[in-house]
Amino acid sequence: MDELSFRQGSPDDAAFLAHCVREVSGGVVDALLNGLLPGVGSEQVLSMVLRDTSQHYSHKNCVLAFMGQQCVGLLFSYPASEQGIPALMRAMLPKKRLEPLADLLTAHVEGSLYINTFWVDVSMRGTGLADSLMDYAKDVSRELDLEGVSLFAFRKNSRALSFYARHGFRKVREVAVPHELLPEAGPGDLYLCER
Repeated sequence: MDELSFRQGSPDDAAFLAHCVREVSGGVVDALLNGLLPGVGSEQVLSMVLRDTSQHYSHKNCVLAFMGQQCVGLLFSYPASEQGIPALMRAMLPKKRLEPLADLLTAHVEGSLYINTFWVDVSMRGTGLADSLMDYAKDVSRELDLEGVSLFAFRKNSRALSFYARHGFRKVREVAVPHELLPEAGPGDLYLCER
């Protein structure tokens, strides 16, 4: 059986990272990026963004877990002080797309490590990989002398919410999720796990 290994994301991973981020975004990626560039899908636009290392939406803030050659997990995180709407996004996106999602895109807890995306392949659920990735996030938070780990989660994702509760996360506040843009996602909240 192959061993589990971890490595930082690279520009070559951008397309895969974009796919994972879009998959767990609850429609946020599509609401922001679909049709932005003629003939270019939302994952392709996000892939271009993730190749840029000048801002926090970057492959440099991703850790990937591999079983042999297959990527089976992803942790995309950065200090919460960086959570916000980057200048590039403000320049590229029309206000009518950006403003309804502003609370969701800027929600964070100061002094924490913010998890943007937490993804584990279906084949690895229940194996302890998710626990390893969360433990890694907590270690990074301590190494950066931050006070904990924060994240946003949709309320209907009961499996994820149970996992976060088991790891000590508590709800900090509700986050405005525009139903008209994300009808399938439903409401969501900001969570914090203090160290």
